[in-house]
This record gives sequence, C-alpha cells and structure tokens, in this order.
Amino acid sequence: MYPRSYKLELQPCLYNECPDGMRFKFYGNVAIDIVIQEDGIDQIVMHMKDIEVKAITVKKTVGSNVDIYDNYEEDEKYEFLIINCKEKLLKGTDYRVTIKYVGELSDGLSGFYRSSYINEDGETVWLATSQMQPTDARRGLPCWDEPGFRSYFDTSIIHMQNMTALSNGIELRTETHEEAGEGWMKTTFKTTPKMPTYLLAFIVSNFAYKERFTSNGVRFRVWSRPEAINTTDYALDQGDRILTYFEDYFQTEFPLEKQDMVAVPDFSAGAMENWGLIIYRETALLYNPEENSAANKQRVAVVVSHELAHQWFGNLVTPEWWDDLWLNEGFASYVEYLGVDFTEPDWKMMEQFVVIDVQSVFTLDALGSSHPVRVPVGSPEEINEIFDRISYSKGGSILRMLNGILTEQVFRDGLFRYLTHYSEGNANSDKLWDSLNQVQDKYDVKKIMDTWTLQMGYPLVHMTRSNNMLEARQEHFLIDPNSPVDDKYGDLGYLWYVQLTHTHKSEREFTNPSYDWMNGTEGEMLTFPLEASAASTDWYIINTKQLGYYRVNYDAENWQRLADQLSVDKSMIPAENRAALIDDAFTLARRGTISYDTALDLTKYLKDELDYIPWEAALTSFTYIRNMFSRYSGYGNLEKYMLCQIDSLYKAVGFEDDPMDNILEQYNRINAIDTACYYGHDGCLANASRELNEYMMDSTDKVSPNLRTSVYCNGIRVGSALEWEFGLKKYQESTDPSEKSKWLFALSCSTEPWILSRFLGYIKDSSVVRTQDAAYVLRYTARNYVGRALAWDFLRSEWDYIFENFGGSSFTFDYIIRDLTAHFNTNFDLEELEKFGEGRDFGSAARTYQQAIDQTKTNIAWMENYADIVSQSFIDNNECI
Repeated sequence: MYPRSYKLELQPCLYNECPDGMRFKFYGNVAIDIVIQEDGIDQIVMHMKDIEVKAITVKKTVGSNVDIYDNYEEDEKYEFLIINCKEKLLKGTDYRVTIKYVGELSDGLSGFYRSSYINEDGETVWLATSQMQPTDARRGLPCWDEPGFRSYFDTSIIHMQNMTALSNGIELRTETHEEAGEGWMKTTFKTTPKMPTYLLAFIVSNFAYKERFTSNGVRFRVWSRPEAINTTDYALDQGDRILTYFEDYFQTEFPLEKQDMVAVPDFSAGAMENWGLIIYRETALLYNPEENSAANKQRVAVVVSHELAHQWFGNLVTPEWWDDLWLNEGFASYVEYLGVDFTEPDWKMMEQFVVIDVQSVFTLDALGSSHPVRVPVGSPEEINEIFDRISYSKGGSILRMLNGILTEQVFRDGLFRYLTHYSEGNANSDKLWDSLNQVQDKYDVKKIMDTWTLQMGYPLVHMTRSNNMLEARQEHFLIDPNSPVDDKYGDLGYLWYVQLTHTHKSEREFTNPSYDWMNGTEGEMLTFPLEASAASTDWYIINTKQLGYYRVNYDAENWQRLADQLSVDKSMIPAENRAALIDDAFTLARRGTISYDTALDLTKYLKDELDYIPWEAALTSFTYIRNMFSRYSGYGNLEKYMLCQIDSLYKAVGFEDDPMDNILEQYNRINAIDTACYYGHDGCLANASRELNEYMMDSTDKVSPNLRTSVYCNGIRVGSALEWEFGLKKYQESTDPSEKSKWLFALSCSTEPWILSRFLGYIKDSSVVRTQDAAYVLRYTARNYVGRALAWDFLRSEWDYIFENFGGSSFTFDYIIRDLTAHFNTNFDLEELEKFGEGRDFGSAARTYQQAIDQTKTNIAWMENYADIVSQSFIDNNECI
C-alpha cells in the first residue's frame, strides 16, 4: 500500500491558549487516502514517534461508510503505528485513514518543535517551527516517512490571530476559526505537488517579512524576527536572482507560486530545503553589512544557493532511498557555487571550490574507514551517519569532475532530461547516468561513475617521465597504507576511470587541456606522450585546475622544476594548481611518499604569493602539523618557521581592514592576521589587544566586522578574566546572530583552564548558551590546545547529557567526535579512546568514532616516523635564521 494524499490540520499551543490549558503541545488531525496494492492485508503500518493517538477511523473513500478500524499497536523500536482492521482490505480499493492525535512542541530541534527569542522589550516570544529530514516527519504526524512515498499534502494550521502561519503551499485564505475559541484563526494552504514527507514544513510565528516577485512571477519572501527584518535584504536579493538563474540553468520553471525563506532562532542544521518554505539558522540567512564580515556574507549567499538548488535536485526529483542521499547533497554542494558565481563573479567561487570542498574532503576520504558516496543504509542512525562530508563535498567534487569530462552544455542537457523525465517522482544514480548517456555517446557515464560512487576513497596517480613519454600508475590512496580497508566496497578492485588532463611549460593550456584515460577496469598502468611542443626541460602538470578527484605524485625532477617555476614566476601556473601542488605535496610527505624538504621547497615562493587560494591550501596543510606539535618539543621550530613564512603576507595586507577590497583580499588579510597572532607575532597580538581594549572602553569604537573574530579571540587569549567577562556579556547581549557566534568562538580562546572549565559548564545552561550553540562550546574548546583535555574530560563525564541532546543530529555529533579527537597522537590517547568506546552506542556518529580511531593510529605513526624529521626541516628551510 502507499499514501495518495494527506489532509492535515494542526493547532500548536505556545502560550496556554488552547481550551484545555495545555502549553507546548500541538493538536493534529490527518486524513490519509491510501491505495491497496495486494489482497489479504488487515493491517495498515506507518511511521509514528512521540505522538499520542486520540482516535482512528478506517473507511473506504467511495461507497460504504462503515468504519473497519479495530485497534492499534505501537512498535517503538521501529517507530511504527500498526492499525489493525476488522476485515481484509481489498486490492484496488482506496481507503481513508483518519487519525486524531496530540504531539509535544519540544525543544529538541526536530519534528514540529518550539523556539523562542527575547524581543526589544525583554519578553520571551515563542514560535513553532519544524525540521523533518531525514526521519522526523513521524514526530509531526503519523505518515509513511520514507522518500519513496510521494503524496499530495493539503495543510491547514489553526493559530492565534496575532501570529502568521506558513507551510509549503501558498496561502489560499485566512479566516476566523470559532470552533477553537476566541482569537483563533485558520490558514489554509494550496495543495502541494507530490512530495515526500521529509519536505513538509510548518511555521507559526509573529515574524515580519520582506517581499519581491521574480522576473518569472514567483512571490519571494524572506522572514525573520521583526527586530532583524532589515538584515534580510541581501538574502532576498540573492534568493530572487539565484532562483531565476536556476530556472534558466535547469531549463525548468520553479513549480510553485511562492518561495518563503525563514530565519529561526533555534535550528539544528544550517538550513533545510523544504519545498516552498526553506528554513534557516539565523547566521545562514541574515546579513548586516555594518556588523557582519565578508565571510558571513558569503555564507548567506552559498547557503541560499544550496537550498534553492534543492528545489529541483531533491524536491522536484527525489532519491528513491537514502542510499542516494549524495544525489541531493552532492549536487546542491556543486551547483551552489554556480549560483553564487553568477551573482558575485568577483568572488571566484569556482576557484574556492578547490580548497573548500575538494581538498577538505580528501582528508576524510583517505581513511580506511571512509565510505562510498552511495552506501546502503537502513535504520535512522545509519541514515543520519551519511549526512557527512562524503555525501556533500565528495559528491559535489565528482559531479564537478563529471561536468568537466562531459562539458557544461552536455551536462546541462542531461540534467534537463533527468528532471523532466522524473519530475515529481523518484530516481537513483543509475537513472541520472542514463539521462546523461541519452544526450551524448562519447562516454559510458555509468561505467565511469560507478568507480567513483560505489568505491570509497580515491586514487593517487604516480607520474614518471622518460623523454616525452609519461607513465601513470594509480593506487588507492590511504594516508596510512597499512590501514585495513573494507572489502565490501572493493568489488571494482579500488581502481578508477581517471581522466588525466595534462599540460606543460611550453603550452600552459589549463582551460582546454589534452587528456588521456586510465581504464579503471583493465589495469592500473598507462603510458602516453606529452605534446610534441614539450621541451625536455619543461615541467608538466597533471589534473589541470584540480578538476579530477585524485592526487598526483611526480618524479623528483618534476617536483623540483615546479618549485623552481613558482619561485621565478608563479603566474604561469593558475591558482587552483598552485593550491593543488601544495596540498598534494604536504599530504604525500605526511604519508612518506615524498620528503618534507620537497614539500617545503614548494612553499618558499609564498613570500611573493598574495592569492588567497594557494595560501589557504598552505595554511591548512600546516594546521595538521600544528595539531601534532602542540605537545611536542619541536613546536618552537614550527613557530619560528611560520612567523617567517607569514611575515611578507602580513606586511603586505596590514592589520587595517579595507571594506573596498575584493572578498578574497579580505580573506587573505584575515588569514595573515590569524596566523601571525596564533604563532605569537608581537605586533599582531598588540594590535588585537589594543583594539579590544579600545572597544571595551568605548562601545561606539567598534572593531571592523572582518577583523572581529581575530581581535576578539586574540584579545581574550592574551587578556585576563576581565576581557573574558566582557566577551561573555557581549555574547549574551548581542541580538545579531553572526556577532553572537563570533563572541562564542572568542570565549574559547582563553588560556586559563579555570575559565575554559566554566565555559564548558554553560553547555548545560540554556539560559546562557542557546541549545543550538551548545555543541560549539565543546568543539571550540577542543581546538584550543589548553582546552583539549578539558573538553575530552567533559565529553566523557557528561556523555549521557551530550548524547541525549546532540546525538540525533548527524552533523553536530560527528563534528563533536571529530574535533575532540583530532589532536590525539599518542598510544595513551588511543587506549583512552578505545576504552571510551567499549560497549557504547555512538548512534549516528558510529562511523565517525571508528574514523577517529583510524585517524589516531595514523597520527601516532606520523609522530613516530616524521616528527623529528619535520622539526629539523623547519630549521633547515627557515630563511629567517
């Protein structure tokens, strides 16, 4: 059986206003029309969780009006509502199941839940909002809570007259609802297209909005607390333009009459793509140019673009099951860059993709405990596990790679076929590959992409040159070559179809390069010629602009030629490949494939580098060493080396912010200041301390928005309890969500253990730290070398509380485990980690816990094999000594 349609009525009670005097409850009534597909069934089984059933009827939709409902059972383990009927249901006959029920508007950030904020008069204002993905619609109504069940939804919401109700469809009417009593209204919404339950959304609030209509006539609104409504302008402008851009890109009109975007004070994720009613965390939607940084602005643009991309990829066409989650998230993670590149072309978003997504997910995907982007899942915990960087960033990276292989126009034509053919339906990876095969015959897309979606990890391509002939050999790249690998993902032998794009010094063709293919099913070796134009002394580059999802190792001679070229004229190699060379070299050195001297040689040119992308790659590479050296005697050598490395950039960009700079120039300044201050640059720390103290003495003398995170953090780091108390006060007083998040991070920068212990205690005090921010207290403290042990102790001593409050959110819980264990690099750390996991349920973070163990073992090996060598290399390569 399957549901054809839902008619849903909800009444949330936030202020003791319901007739029975209940508060923080919602009353529901749902009528579900179901289709019976086989004979002999006398049970109706659907999902339900944390709901109290008040009444049930089961009747045919046509003909007899006899109620055949008998009784019901609940299966709490599998979250089922089982309705027993008095007679067998007839195949081919439609029935209507009507359920009257009551649910709790909890503060758990899932299902239909409550949130609040303090208004300008100091009063607590309540609202009801929702988060259904992936398996929490069953908390809002009894339903078939799986993506393969698409249905029509007719929703109406009963609410107080001083509040507004929103849902997926456009409002048809709002009228007095006398049945509920005085002061109640009922808003009825237009029937939705066929969609899965995880896209359902409801909000009842006193929010204000700003509105415009797109050029194609879609009503576009952005909602927020009334006090923050003037910070919605940027999101409204971006949303309007990006929605219209995606209509053109997908060659498919947005199928709804309206699009609402709402910033709620308490939200577990960054945002959720509910069809027609996208819900955001405030920091992902609100932007105040006078208070917020360039990074805040980019975050708003990127998240808005990501969620609007889902309106087609995920909403218009939905995966058949969660094993293809990557189709949703990977696609949106790639296309979000296209949307922002259209609206903000100066930001060079396609260059940023290399350091934000490709290189960041490489680290996770190099572990033996990684997983494919397409992975079997069953239980809610397993489903939550795959809402991770593999599904998002790797998914986006391999789609970017596929776009490069097929070309932009072919890629778009295939997407149009896919979206048109499966509109308002379900599909899977194979159906996308088939759609792309239908519009071109040059490649077998499925054959290529199966090697990238069904296997975990990625290849390392070793290159050697003999005259003008190149030999390529691929292997499954593991940061620890001895790490055990799960064979169940290795049916293809951990070999990939790899497009080897290549160019050389005499040609320098990075936009339309030559290419050859490594055939992943026939072998790991390939020999091919460089172009005849290549001189014998030319350097060569494989994987132009790092479009391919793989790493490259060159022979020693070519590594040296590339380093020499960077020192002489870096502009001959584009920024993406400069970043790729640095990231590949340091990762290969970390693995022992090349020497650290070779990697450090590539960074000597950085004294002349003013481009953000290569610097970001370099600083990220040094972050691993910094984490490993934080308790090691060689830290001083690292500190001196980094102060030498960053000096030229710090002097070039200065400490004074210039809002007129390009956003990447602003990012470069922030990187320079953060790095210089972190490693103890006296002038940098003095500037940060001075600016914070001036602000403490005169609240009108505000720090430039771009520099606030650096100034707040470093001012507190070198300050006393006085600066920390000031930061806490500012965190509590601030009504700007981005400013609030900056102060929260800054509070973790103290070097006083007793202060950090106090900070950790606020995790359990929602009157000080909001529930949605509490996990950040733990994560941020763990990133502070003084707070690491404190955070680890807190996690263990307060495990039950943390698991209960954060275990249901895959992203939050994953990041807690990952951040708290990232620095583990001793056998004692490993013993403690393994002991902690004995007999413990990690829920959605089970895979992350195993990855933490793998990462710890890798860190231990690195310390044993390379710590002393690297420490000496910092001395040998320090040009300031």
